[in-house]
Amino acid sequence: MTRAGLLAAKLFGSRLPKYRDLAHAERVLYPRRDELLLELGALSRLASSFRPDFSPESLKNLERWYFELKDGPGVGSIGTSEDTFQREMAMYLGEVLVRNVLEFEWFVTEFAFEQGRYEIGVRRPLFELMLSRQSFPPRERNKREQSMWRMYWAALPAR
Repeated sequence: MTRAGLLAAKLFGSRLPKYRDLAHAERVLYPRRDELLLELGALSRLASSFRPDFSPESLKNLERWYFELKDGPGVGSIGTSEDTFQREMAMYLGEVLVRNVLEFEWFVTEFAFEQGRYEIGVRRPLFELMLSRQSFPPRERNKREQSMWRMYWAALPAR
């Protein structure tokens, strides 16, 4: 890893939550995942196009709603922050993978470059997707507004 890469990794890690150990991180991060999913479900009542049915297709609608909010009244107009909404979207992506692809499971792990910092993600054999700090590409690189849909399909095992 380059020096710049290591600095970026350490900066990223410093923003992750700190816990005593893995068991403590799991006791906090799994319930927080569940809270974020429930909050997204409640917020979805304000959306005309997104229903949280955990289907792969719903990822397109969720991302479309996100960009509609960003382009319009803002995420704050539905009573949440952009950071929280992006975390809800990330947890939703993970849950869609877990519910639709048998090989996927949730897990918590310590960040490799910062001792005591933990993150949550989903994994299958030979693949992990960390979801603690998910951000979405700007529209210039995401014209179809389907980056979550593409991440879903890219995460699937080769068949």
